[in-house]
Amino acid sequence: MTDMPTQLTTDFDAVLDRGDIPEALRLLAPHLARGCGEALFLSSSIPGGEDDARAETDSFATLNQAAEKGYIPAIYAVGLCLLTGDRVEQDVSRAAACFERASEAGYPPAMYEFGLALFHGKGVARDVPRAVYLIRASAQGGNEYAREFLLAYSLDVGT
Repeated sequence: MTDMPTQLTTDFDAVLDRGDIPEALRLLAPHLARGCGEALFLSSSIPGGEDDARAETDSFATLNQAAEKGYIPAIYAVGLCLLTGDRVEQDVSRAAACFERASEAGYPPAMYEFGLALFHGKGVARDVPRAVYLIRASAQGGNEYAREFLLAYSLDVGT
């Protein structure tokens, strides 16, 4: 089991892009039966049914399960929910902790978000040198938002 995306994510995205939700569910079923964090994360993104509020609550609970299993994109996604207050009560300190954990695994989007938290002192103590280091690493990992941030602040992109 891995804590980063595998071929399952690629296959799932291709099926979902075709709009074939039943096939996407069939693809995930054996992995969900094993409690795979990646499959839990992917299943949390499947559009819900009639009851949107319940579907959002269920999808966040599933997302959180994936994060608890150590699946890095899920940890990052939980951080985004906490940062914005989407589906949960806003908590920038907990969001920063999620971003820090995912950034330690080398996940470029999390490196950028944790870098922003450090840069602005949102939910963590302000640490500009560490922030710039992480944002630069995120840009080097392909994150365009990080690259734009560095350019906007006239900081060397480092790539």
